[in-house]
Amino acid sequence: MKKMRLFYAVAMALLTLTFSSCDEDTLQAITNGGGDDTVAALKEALTIGAQVASNKLGAENGYLNDEKVRIAMPDELQTMLELANTDAGKTFLSAVGADAFVGKTLDTLINRAAEQAAPEAAGIFADAITSMTVQDGEAILFGADNAATQYLHDKTYSGLQTSFGKVVTGTFDQVSVSGHTLNEAWSGFTTYYNKVADFKSTTGGTIAMAALKIGLSKAGKSDLYDKINGIQHVNTNLGEYVTGCALDGLFTKVADKELEIRTDVAARTSSLLQKVFGRL
Repeated sequence: MKKMRLFYAVAMALLTLTFSSCDEDTLQAITNGGGDDTVAALKEALTIGAQVASNKLGAENGYLNDEKVRIAMPDELQTMLELANTDAGKTFLSAVGADAFVGKTLDTLINRAAEQAAPEAAGIFADAITSMTVQDGEAILFGADNAATQYLHDKTYSGLQTSFGKVVTGTFDQVSVSGHTLNEAWSGFTTYYNKVADFKSTTGGTIAMAALKIGLSKAGKSDLYDKINGIQHVNTNLGEYVTGCALDGLFTKVADKELEIRTDVAARTSSLLQKVFGRL
């Protein structure tokens, strides 16, 4: 027993001597695994993720053929396409003079615009990551599988909407499908859509809406009639819509890369990533 007590006393003395000789930074590193390294590794992982996301989504069909990030059509466009795919809807749109909108072309153009803008995202994200102040790297490191990506999202999303939004809207006159740019196709669609909104309140529109209601009811699509009956002029800001969806897709891919770095040793391509993420 006395020997054991003596052993513990000597051990504690050695520990006290060891830690009292360390400077404050070393003690902090021992305590939390190296705070500066942790933050640097998190930023490196996010930067890699942003580059990978930019490359993948900037490729041809990067958004269009990826169901996880493909940009869905705005509600107005979905409603009109659904209407155009019914017999009663075709008759109604013909009466309105609004049966020539390029719905499917618009669907492709929206995703093409995001794909063309995506290569610029890596640099914009890198700037945001570099300037980001990470308050608790340890909590992020040992947090959820997408904790770093979520932190980046929370801290930078509003700013990215502005900076990346300029890039996205700049593509609207550059991408072209079937001879239409996105701006041209969207302008044409909104013209036809607004025709429907105005037509409903006319005498002929009242009659056409009554026939549409009967036709859609027979087709089991009464909910579609309610959508048409409730439409007003187009209120979607296409720039904001495409930018928001494109950013969501980019963050999704960044999160995928973060998960890979967390779980796959081979994905830790630097000594810093190996050191910090190896602690997991």
